[in-house]
Amino acid sequence: MTENELRVSIESIINGAKTDYYDGDIVVKNSLKNISATEPLKIELLLIIYCVKGNLQCCLNSNQYEMKEGNIMICVPNTFINNIIKSDDLEIKVLGLSSKALYRSMNFSKSSWNMILYAAKNPVLNLDSEKQELMNRFYSLIQFKLTHDGGQFHKEIMRSLFECAFYELADFIASCSDITKFDGVMRQGDLLFKRFMELLAESGGLERSVKAYAEKLCITPKYLSSLSKRISGKTALSWIHQFTIDAIIKRLRYSNMTIKEISDAMNFPNISFFGKFVKSQTGMSPSEYRRNMCLYNNI
Repeated sequence: MTENELRVSIESIINGAKTDYYDGDIVVKNSLKNISATEPLKIELLLIIYCVKGNLQCCLNSNQYEMKEGNIMICVPNTFINNIIKSDDLEIKVLGLSSKALYRSMNFSKSSWNMILYAAKNPVLNLDSEKQELMNRFYSLIQFKLTHDGGQFHKEIMRSLFECAFYELADFIASCSDITKFDGVMRQGDLLFKRFMELLAESGGLERSVKAYAEKLCITPKYLSSLSKRISGKTALSWIHQFTIDAIIKRLRYSNMTIKEISDAMNFPNISFFGKFVKSQTGMSPSEYRRNMCLYNNI
């Protein structure tokens, strides 16, 4: 794309317009206001747009599409959008999921990966009446939770609702199309990145060397990092750090392990190095993070 392209990420959406909900990985909106209709856009998250009324036309990855009432548009990470034309009566609902949360939450089965590939090739879906009703109910439930927020597990509930909506769409795609046809046409880079994500999930944040993962994939560390950057927008080391800090945060939030016990369990050489890593990723020391989460849970 051109050097004038605008990057649409979780952060740019919340900074550009009022959002109904945002927790770092998920954003909920009821419009596309303040999203440029003229500048090329690079989508850096999973964006699900449900058309309630009116129509929207745009160009996705050089292909023209139109979305009408009852349609869903799925924009996977690294989708390019331009030439957006919106009708005056357009009413939409938008769910956004960050790239890191998408790859982290996928179970990395062949069917789920093929579903993502299918959505990339077929971004606009015409929902039947049953699926439209389901999507309306999901949005209503999400809106209800937005007005009755709070509680220790509010973030987890919101994420679960999003995942339920996502898997309903995945089930719809699987029922109306043979997504297995993508088994034989996955590019080598896609297969390698998929396997890299699988290895990260299997490691649980314990292996933190790009070189180690590259050796398992029989490629160079440099190629693994460039491949990861091209497909996901993040380097291999960034993904490694993401999986590691996620595993640490789960222990800090939901276990009674001491800081040293967590450091040892995560194979850090010493507690000092562990503390520096956590602070570099969260902006807080392990004890500060745990203390803040305790305060949050007691609100």
